[in-house]
Amino acid sequence: MTGALSLGAVDRFLLTVYFGAIIAIGVTTRRAVHTTGDFFLAGRSMPAWITGLAFISANLGALEITGGAADGAQCGAAAVHFYWLGAIPAMVLPAS
Repeated sequence: MTGALSLGAVDRFLLTVYFGAIIAIGVTTRRAVHTTGDFFLAGRSMPAWITGLAFISANLGALEITGGAADGAQCGAAAVHFYWLGAIPAMVLPAS
């Protein structure tokens, strides 16, 4: 198979360090997070509008922007239904 990607020792090391750091952060913050309010609002130390902006900005990454443009170019206005029927309710319902 020509051009197949394989992981080298450095790649495996970096993945292990990355996942180890993520797990360590999760275990450390688990002690401080007891409710969903603690999780979403950082123990009420941040206002809700900041966490709302962070939630919306996480849904507007490069993949979504370029994918949405490609969908619009390929399918036309029918691609908009994905956002009206899927993405917007998925953001509004957890907020209520």
